[in-house]
Amino acid sequence: MKSKEEYKKKLKEICDLAFSNGIKAIESKVKMFSLPNTWSKDIVKLFTEKTHEGFKLAQNLIIEEVLYYQALLREKKIELKENRRQRNKEAAEKSQHIIDVIEHRLNTYFHIADGIAWQLIGGEIHVSRRLYIGESTKTLDSSNLDHAIKVANEINKSPENFALLSDLTHFVQIGDLLVRTDKNVGIMELKEGAVNEKIADLIKKMHDPEFPIEELKSEISSYDKNTTKQLDRVLRQQERAFRAIEVINKDEGDDPKTGEKITVSTPKNPTITYSSEFQNLHEKLESSVWAYNVIDRGCLHIGLYRDEGRIMAGFTIKGILENETENHIIIDFISIAGNVSEPLFAKPLPPDFMIDILTGDLKLIIGLNIDALIQIFKDTGFEVKLLTEKETMKLKQKEKMKVIFTVNKRAIQITNPENDKSMLVGGGIISKILYDSIYPSNIATTLLETLS
Repeated sequence: MKSKEEYKKKLKEICDLAFSNGIKAIESKVKMFSLPNTWSKDIVKLFTEKTHEGFKLAQNLIIEEVLYYQALLREKKIELKENRRQRNKEAAEKSQHIIDVIEHRLNTYFHIADGIAWQLIGGEIHVSRRLYIGESTKTLDSSNLDHAIKVANEINKSPENFALLSDLTHFVQIGDLLVRTDKNVGIMELKEGAVNEKIADLIKKMHDPEFPIEELKSEISSYDKNTTKQLDRVLRQQERAFRAIEVINKDEGDDPKTGEKITVSTPKNPTITYSSEFQNLHEKLESSVWAYNVIDRGCLHIGLYRDEGRIMAGFTIKGILENETENHIIIDFISIAGNVSEPLFAKPLPPDFMIDILTGDLKLIIGLNIDALIQIFKDTGFEVKLLTEKETMKLKQKEKMKVIFTVNKRAIQITNPENDKSMLVGGGIISKILYDSIYPSNIATTLLETLS
């Protein structure tokens, strides 16, 4: 397996291409910190083309790395199985450790692709969550990789266009390619083989209002069971893609996963993030091996650790929160690489700082005090109820499609007393706090606006 130094070097190379290529091309041509709406048309065109050029080069390198690590992962899983069969505990533990490292590196490369996709959809978290339908990550060489690369390369011949392979990302799970052309975003489904050609021809006829309906029924009835199933799959995929594109480009439409009507409204309350706190702690590391702060009324505990200070990462905030309350959550921010959230690369942080977090050279730990969060909801104007385990279990069975957040097996319900509108605190809200780096008090204000 590649050394950590080799991995980190490659990671930096890909990130520079994916997130700095456009800026580097124009930095000598525009005033420092000038806004894009002040740039000339020529500068905008150059920036777009160079950004897409960086995307394309980064994508090619990501494909190489993912293929390498996925092949290695298969090999190591076979090795682990054999070690366990032989009851060689030491060898099995070593194999498992290597597997864990490989899986994290893969997640990191997928996270870079997520960062590219994030830029293509304009940094809209609601869009990214509509493109995610809960499927597991695919193995590249088990998908139609060659065909996808061929089509992507054809689209990418134009400097203004960019096609991203969906299988390189965590959250783009609808379609085979996410395509940006001019100011529009599209999703492309790719199908190969004689059966798929026959289905494509049938779907074309289905969309032709002049084609006789009886002939369509006759053709469908002649299909065998497997072809009929494939037709159903293709139609479902096309419908999901159509819904997703509508939401991306219009901010309204049908949810790609559930089919429910949704309208994305812009909150009156501006989003306030605490990403700058990471940078503040990072500056303190110049004279120390650890830095720590508590923000937003004791709700969030943030610790940053380097070198020998990383030993403290596993227990310091954990010990503090356990003394405060049994209702808390703690995350290692390296886990953002496997989370459907705002990518790390979208945060206003120095590139080397982000690379150090993803490689584990810096440990960023965030703890959330749920009791303090509940108090913030109350201070904002909500009535808050911590449901019983029994009530929570009933709701989980009823709300199967929704991710209900629980702490010690209990859900949290918030109600606007002015109109009795209520909602459960979902996993998306907690993710916004921990991974999107939004202040809990800011989220509480926005939720009160939503339930008004």
